[in-house]
Amino acid sequence: MDVKPLPGLEHLPYAEVWLRSADEGAWREASRLARGLGKSGLEVWTTDETPEVVSLLEPHGYEIVRRYVVSELDVAAAPEPEPAGRPLTTFALRPDLGPQLYEIACESYPDQPGREDTRMPPYDVWRSWGLDPHERGAFFIAIDGDRALGYGYLEVAGDAGYHGFTAVARAARGRGVATAIKRAQVAWAKANGLATLRTANEVRLRQMLALNERLGYRPRYTELVLRGPAAA
Repeated sequence: MDVKPLPGLEHLPYAEVWLRSADEGAWREASRLARGLGKSGLEVWTTDETPEVVSLLEPHGYEIVRRYVVSELDVAAAPEPEPAGRPLTTFALRPDLGPQLYEIACESYPDQPGREDTRMPPYDVWRSWGLDPHERGAFFIAIDGDRALGYGYLEVAGDAGYHGFTAVARAARGRGVATAIKRAQVAWAKANGLATLRTANEVRLRQMLALNERLGYRPRYTELVLRGPAAA
């Protein structure tokens, strides 16, 4: 069982865990492990395909704090995306933009619904999980001259791709940056023979959900995030 502090929210009294079935023993074991980490509560991830998990936890004081719509694109069947419409590069070509991407990340992570308390780690720590592990050729960066405006990357497993975090500088939002990045990602997936692309977006991010729909993504299920006290 993988029970760990919340990335970027380590200062909160919760540890993170996935529960894929209504198993009270698993919840109690997760609670024990959370207390071993010095946490008094759990942030439990599940999906609307297992509503019995919610039914198990709600009587123990848990409530749903976030919802993420998981959508999938059939890459081969999807139409060719329109051109990005603005200059893009990749981290493979512009590794020097790393510090600028960190600045954008520091703005964007706390701007996510339900994650306003995020505290970003120092650059070298963030780079170890937010930058270096990802395929550099599929790590797209929107630029204006030598200035980064936003970024988004793909994680690839076999012929399946997964959209990682997409971040846009506050000053550049509303200018089609995220749309340009996602079009480039779909084009890359087609060129590299991926069968599917999946993305997860918080339900309050209406513009991103609408963009997914325009590009041909179809909702599959919803991830649910609950918070509550660890078992006694």
